[in-house]
Amino acid sequence: MSRFRPWGLLDWAISISEPREWNFIGAIGTEDRSLSALRWVKDLGLVRSISMVQVDPMLGTRYFLKTQDRLVERMRQFRLLCAENSDVYQIELLAELHEIQAISDTLAKKGSSIILDISSLPKRFFFPMLRTLIKEVEVRDLILTYGCPRSYLDGAKLSEGAGKWDYLPGFLGKEFRSDVLVASVGFMVESLQDYLSSAEAHPAVQLLIPFPSSPTSVRRAWESIISLQSNRSGDKFVKHRIDANDMSMAFDRICSLSRSVESVAFAPFGPKPISAAMCLYAVQCESAVHYPQPESYHPDYSVGVASVSGKPFVNGYWIKHDGINLYSV
Repeated sequence: MSRFRPWGLLDWAISISEPREWNFIGAIGTEDRSLSALRWVKDLGLVRSISMVQVDPMLGTRYFLKTQDRLVERMRQFRLLCAENSDVYQIELLAELHEIQAISDTLAKKGSSIILDISSLPKRFFFPMLRTLIKEVEVRDLILTYGCPRSYLDGAKLSEGAGKWDYLPGFLGKEFRSDVLVASVGFMVESLQDYLSSAEAHPAVQLLIPFPSSPTSVRRAWESIISLQSNRSGDKFVKHRIDANDMSMAFDRICSLSRSVESVAFAPFGPKPISAAMCLYAVQCESAVHYPQPESYHPDYSVGVASVSGKPFVNGYWIKHDGINLYSV
């Protein structure tokens, strides 16, 4: 049975529960949207503390200098926005799990009410962070936020140097082999395509297709699907359309796909709200998560912040409320 899990524009999502001060966790990123959720929460006057993670690029990669320049400018904007009561944690893109976990453990102790903004956090970082916040009993209220950009970079690769098909750090799963692979599509599916060439262990791959979504995202998703299906049997894939922003719908679909199998594995190549749903399931069921980490991201990965009725298009998703996990399996 589907459970009611409130989500919607951030001001509405926050307003449906008793007023509380929030400990905000986000990212200093190259994208315009990296500070959009923080600005909104500050405007609402509900911030108790602010913790930001700056993921530094790898030296020698193509976009290193441009990325560094963008991060310096974003940090300047952040300091103007938050002169006091804030912490910044710097960490390299390919940091080891123990380094990511150390920051996650520190952030989980910030208070009982936490907002985690995943807009500009790479999956390599927000998956372990979300896992820690879910498991920390002292965190009684947890909202995820995600800001939608006005547009994505078109006509160029959003990332480069993706590694081999591998596990996301900390998400090895409890089974050597899974019965079902659930993959979300959108960007960077080359590694998935290579893996599927020899993935005979999965009789069918369950594809979560982001629709409705932005025109650019829809086009890239279907290009990915066409590429995946080329020279392969049509019954290799089972397609499911999921609203790109509906984390609750994605979670329910994952639960239904997992109901009759021993174990499920995930490949989160699609929108972050769908990826977060995968993470929430994987944390509770010890599922494997596969993700080949890129060596660099394009500094113009996205442009601007979308708007809805004059408000920034930043959604808030209640994950925990008063100690209750709304996404329990």
